[in-house]
Amino acid sequence: MSRVVRINEEALAVALQYGKNLSAGIMKMEDMIKKQEKAKRDYTAIEEMVRRTIREELEALSRY
Repeated sequence: MSRVVRINEEALAVALQYGKNLSAGIMKMEDMIKKQEKAKRDYTAIEEMVRRTIREELEALSRY
C-alpha cells in the first residue's frame, strides 16, 4: 500500500542516509532501534545477574 505524505526535507535527507527511499530508510531505522533496545535489555539482565551474584557472595562471606 502506498500513501502520499508531506515530509520535511531535512527528515527526508536523514531517511535517505539509511535507505534508497523514504520507506526503506524508515524500515532500516526501525530495525536499528529494535536491535538497540534488545541490546539494552541484554545489558540490563547481565547487570542484574552480576549484582545478584555479588550480593549473594557478600552475604555468604558475612556469615563467617
